[in-house]
Amino acid sequence: MEKGPSQLQSQWPYTSGKFHNGLVGLYNGGLTCCVNALLQSFYLTPEFTSRLQQWDQMQNESDERSIPYCLCRLFDQMQTSKSGKVSAEIFLRCLRLNHVKAYTQNDAAELFLTIFNLLLDQLQTPHIVEEMKRLFEIKVEQFVKCQCDEVTVRDNKFWSLPVPVKETQDGEDFTLEDGLKMFFSSQPVRRNNRCSNHDCKMKSPALKGFKLISVPEVLNLHLNRFCAASNREGFTRKIYSLVTFPETLNLNQFPNSERSQKYGNSQESWQYQLYAVLVHSGWASLGHYIAYVKSFKDSMWYELNDSNVFQVNWADITRTFGGPCSKLTETAYMLLYRRVKTEDTKPPSGAQADGL
Repeated sequence: MEKGPSQLQSQWPYTSGKFHNGLVGLYNGGLTCCVNALLQSFYLTPEFTSRLQQWDQMQNESDERSIPYCLCRLFDQMQTSKSGKVSAEIFLRCLRLNHVKAYTQNDAAELFLTIFNLLLDQLQTPHIVEEMKRLFEIKVEQFVKCQCDEVTVRDNKFWSLPVPVKETQDGEDFTLEDGLKMFFSSQPVRRNNRCSNHDCKMKSPALKGFKLISVPEVLNLHLNRFCAASNREGFTRKIYSLVTFPETLNLNQFPNSERSQKYGNSQESWQYQLYAVLVHSGWASLGHYIAYVKSFKDSMWYELNDSNVFQVNWADITRTFGGPCSKLTETAYMLLYRRVKTEDTKPPSGAQADGL
């Protein structure tokens, strides 16, 4: 394993690497492909690494149990690698010390939340914690509306937005936007959730749903391809249906709260550009993860499959859309979009949710 210095010697990300435009592979230590794919998505997000480097420049003590410290040390090893491949053992050991199973089949969406929440807990530098939160935090307004017009509202947040996936027939089209519309559409409330208006005599179900309040710099969407099988208790199956996703995503088309103006910046839009796709191949109980990342240095797509790094193109990414013939091939599972900043666009202004 290549060892990096105790403190960083160069700016991130991959400014000094000479392999595949600075991209560095990570050895598979045995069922560690999921960790490797997530580590690549963190390392190749400049907004993330710049915040982490701020923290590292303030630290003087090493701690092998610290997620931020071990991320910094691993990233420095990747930055100074002379072979183009490194071992992630320093971070894998850190996960074990935090009681996170690393050498096993993991769900990328769940593991992302585990690592990110541990990172926030251990940074212990308030302003950097807040900057990290703003990087991924999706603020939503969760509402319940009765037919008597009584509305109950509470705020919620997501680090990663779960996007429903519809099981489609061969040739049927289903898009990422369709999944997001399903997420934000109003749904009937279970009968045991009563209206807050005690005088309400309505027996028809109320409606519940979400509206966007504010959006992050990096939009993390995970496609709900794993679900419980109806015929076997405790058995998880994978949905292989076709889900197409665009290179550019506009969140203005989805319901947003009237308070969204309060959180918006007139210099920024709700337009996003895709830059990373985490892909799962195989079955729910047995599979393999790789990452596709669009380099911000040369705008080319790269495949990062553990220690192997290849240049690819958009046509290769579209093969991860899934479909009836994809059971043994790659299907996109997590999508990372970076917000596009312009000087002549404004955030959306209070589109109404269905049923309101």
